[in-house]
Amino acid sequence: MSFNYSKFFKGTNPEPAGESQGYPVPGRQSATADEIAGNAFFASQCDWQNVVNEEYDYIVIGTGPTGVAFIEQIYSLNPKAKILVLERGGFWLPVHYQMLPDAFAQTTGSPPTTYPWSRTRKMVTTTPDFFQAGYIPVVGGRSTYWSAWSPSPTPNLMRDWPQEMIDVTLQPNFWERAKKFLHVTSMDKINDGVYGNLQSQLDTNIANNFKQFVPSAENAFPAPIAVANPEWKTVKFYKYSTVGTLLNIHQKQKDLSQTGDGTALTIADQCVVEQLVHDDEGQVIAISTSRGSVNVANAKIILAMGAIPPATLLMNSFKDSLPNAGQRYTGHFMSHVTARVKRSAFDDLSDLEIGAIYLEGKASNDLQYHVQASVFAEQNPAKDSTTLARECPDAAAAPTSKQMLGSEDYVVFVCATLGEVSEKNDNNWIKLNQNQDPTTNINLQLLLGDEDRQLWDELDDATYQTIAALSSKQSTPEIEYWVDKPDGSGYWTSDKPPQEQIRLNIIVHEASQLWVGTDPNDSVVGLDYRPHGVNNVYVTGAGLFPTSGSWNPTLTMCGFAQDLATKLEQ
Repeated sequence: MSFNYSKFFKGTNPEPAGESQGYPVPGRQSATADEIAGNAFFASQCDWQNVVNEEYDYIVIGTGPTGVAFIEQIYSLNPKAKILVLERGGFWLPVHYQMLPDAFAQTTGSPPTTYPWSRTRKMVTTTPDFFQAGYIPVVGGRSTYWSAWSPSPTPNLMRDWPQEMIDVTLQPNFWERAKKFLHVTSMDKINDGVYGNLQSQLDTNIANNFKQFVPSAENAFPAPIAVANPEWKTVKFYKYSTVGTLLNIHQKQKDLSQTGDGTALTIADQCVVEQLVHDDEGQVIAISTSRGSVNVANAKIILAMGAIPPATLLMNSFKDSLPNAGQRYTGHFMSHVTARVKRSAFDDLSDLEIGAIYLEGKASNDLQYHVQASVFAEQNPAKDSTTLARECPDAAAAPTSKQMLGSEDYVVFVCATLGEVSEKNDNNWIKLNQNQDPTTNINLQLLLGDEDRQLWDELDDATYQTIAALSSKQSTPEIEYWVDKPDGSGYWTSDKPPQEQIRLNIIVHEASQLWVGTDPNDSVVGLDYRPHGVNNVYVTGAGLFPTSGSWNPTLTMCGFAQDLATKLEQ
């Protein structure tokens, strides 16, 4: 069989005259990442005029989890659907950053994180002076940096949701389909030499102990995390991002279009959506973007941009037509506790083992929390640091080198415990301001209420109780906690760290800005995922959630995006 080497050395676009493969003069001597990725996957400036005048079935805004889940589901039902994707960012990472060399951990700060809003003075000056976790404006969005915990909330955890939406989650295949898309697997199923014996003992301990040790807990189980890689049979831990899925879909549809069995997917990157232009009947007729105006024609517009940006777009575009938009603002606050026990509390551990456990519970006021426990046994911290960084359940809740050095004869627990922000606090909202940029003219305000403070106290107690439950077999071993010092160092002590050290002032998993409901007077979006009074726009993401619960939202978000795709194609 002959091999076509030329395709690896010659782009699809012809080079300028006189620059063809170095004859008679040298060809181009540079190529940017944008040019390389753009040539393969994205609509060029030359293509744009055709893009804006084409007619599509769907225009999807955003390339994060819900956008790609929607696209994949549409094509599974109708490969000939015509889809345009508008993405504000450019190509950055091909996979989740944990799957790349360790140095890429240095890219997790700001940039790439952006904050397209202004916090109010009250939000900044009121303890704990919360800030909202930012967005990552690149292809794949937050999925290139997310923690990937993916629990499935049961109906009793979907407090005050419309029964019709709960019923959607009870349909056959709802959770299985979403898990397949995100490659979710339970950490007791990995068994790759890093997850194994420690994970098994943690599973047994928590199953035997959580009811007794954590009175407010309702359930506990091996952590479900989006790390499976069914395509790579020998790689069991591979944290998922949407970039590979999206680009694979692009290639597949391109191939199908050449045989007449499908339609090519069009992706326009570096295209910031600024406004939805509509008529007096709530029909969007054009989309204003940084690259020009897009003709909507008969397309259905899918907002897959997170939670706050869709609200910003709809509030700017429809003004007083959506009076409830932004009147709710929920999410999750969190505490972090790092602890350790002697390795002798566990049996026959190898040099490097990791485990991950998820525990969910409710405070006495019925607000929810959950504990994400990542557990590490590492006898050669310097030698195994790369493996630990790659297979860490949650890179944002990982032990530091200072904590691991000196802990060779210990098992270290890093617990991130998240609690829901009540939707009943009238002090929490997002509102338009006088800024002239329609993509950032939003004020945020989120303050703690009495219910939230009560929950935070009880979830801190549950965190310490969970560590005891995980480390106890016949008896509870001595537990030490890490306490930070002002100079940046720290020490282990049997005393619990001060409250101000474990409580973070960040809000994550923001939700509810466009909450769904049956009554237009008490919701923003209807049961068909359309904002009330708007004809051809559909919303995905946690902005739909009437209440945020405490569970990580991505799996649920993707399940609803797939449900939307199914309903529209049917």
